[in-house]
Amino acid sequence: MSTPIAWPVRALSFVLYYLWQLIISNIIVGWDIVTPGTRIAAGITRLPLRCRTDLEITMLANLISLTPGTLTLSVSNRPPELYVHGMYAAEIDAFRESLYDMEERMLRGMRRSGEVGPVPDLPHHSTHPEGGA
Repeated sequence: MSTPIAWPVRALSFVLYYLWQLIISNIIVGWDIVTPGTRIAAGITRLPLRCRTDLEITMLANLISLTPGTLTLSVSNRPPELYVHGMYAAEIDAFRESLYDMEERMLRGMRRSGEVGPVPDLPHHSTHPEGGA
């Protein structure tokens, strides 16, 4: 059960979390641009979603694309899923986990009940340019 104050607090918490992610992502990408060498290990993953509405799907897809180093490549609402490119996705499971963390925080902030549900099952189908899993 959610108290009347819990939902606005969760929404504000998500806004602060996302602003922090923007700052950190900008620093990481900016640092990689101005220093020699590169830490880029790009990858693409399919992300089945817990989002239920078009608004939730659109919001998550746009938040991902606004974050430096990530880009939503494809959006589907039936079933709800995204294909996401990451500049720093050497560990594809960790990359996917960070995306699910963002989705969970966003949904807790958007939904009055705060209920999100479990992460959908995902068969191991991700692509790396290097041919990794």
